[in-house]
Amino acid sequence: MSQKTTLGVWIVGDGQAEVRPVPVGEVGPYDLLIETKACGVCAWDANLYHGVSAPGDFPYVIGHEGVGIVREVGSLVTNFKVGDKVFCSSGGNEMMVQTFVQNASCAAKLPDDTEDYAAAVLEPTVCVVNLLEKAGIRPGDHVALVGAGYMGLITLQGLVRGSWAGKISTFEIKPDRLALAKELSPQNTYDPYSPEGQAYIQQIKEEGGADVVIEFAASDSGFELSNELIRKSGGTLVIGTWHRDKVTFDGSHWHMSGVNVLNLSPMSNRNYTEMIPRTAALYERGIYAPGDYLTHTARFDDPEGLNRVLRISGTKEDGYIKGAILF
Repeated sequence: MSQKTTLGVWIVGDGQAEVRPVPVGEVGPYDLLIETKACGVCAWDANLYHGVSAPGDFPYVIGHEGVGIVREVGSLVTNFKVGDKVFCSSGGNEMMVQTFVQNASCAAKLPDDTEDYAAAVLEPTVCVVNLLEKAGIRPGDHVALVGAGYMGLITLQGLVRGSWAGKISTFEIKPDRLALAKELSPQNTYDPYSPEGQAYIQQIKEEGGADVVIEFAASDSGFELSNELIRKSGGTLVIGTWHRDKVTFDGSHWHMSGVNVLNLSPMSNRNYTEMIPRTAALYERGIYAPGDYLTHTARFDDPEGLNRVLRISGTKEDGYIKGAILF
């Protein structure tokens, strides 16, 4: 009996994506077969597009931010039915395909009236929910966010709309992203290189530092600023972006300051899949709206558009913040 196939996005060379057949796995008792409607483009995919951190030699399939409709339910799955609209988080890196098999524990339902599937790419938001849960923000804490790109802005949504933070400070150097951050949190939001930003940084230091600092700048200078802002004796640094390259830190500073350092990685939480339905509930309440920052989309079967979105997901040109591939 021949194996079923679907069509998916393959990276076939450095900066080259093509649509080719992909085998479809068998639906096990705890699995779902999902018809893809959209798949987000992660920074990880931007690197895979150029063969960086690749699972092996070219070609390979990418995508781990799938959204779609359940078309088949495993025999022991009780909390999903055919026709449910779902998003996926965790569970695989081959979701940029027309249909894929996913363990039901790695999916959660979307509202029945969902039509804009690209706006419901919630895998990154699950990472943010996990981050904020692990950060241990206490009532009234001063939380500083360094970097307001896509992940930073989603984090800011959570901080402003659904956290115990008493004071939120945000730093971003790109004017367009700074403006978006100010829409969410107009006070204490600065370009760190501006005179006002420099003065505010000094003020934070003089006041003893921030209780929690979340680093999403993905730059050495942003990492250094994050370290400068942490309160001594128990302040928490959450590292959000250093999941691929090397980063240098001052061990003496961390030791003498008593800094708690946390990692955003899903691997930081052995119960990570519990964050998936929690994220769905917060999305339905309006705490998170990741679609607000979706800037670029392309059909999977449009070769030029597909490659353009994958390319600029790395270069960040043309006002790019977040991309998704549509099916």
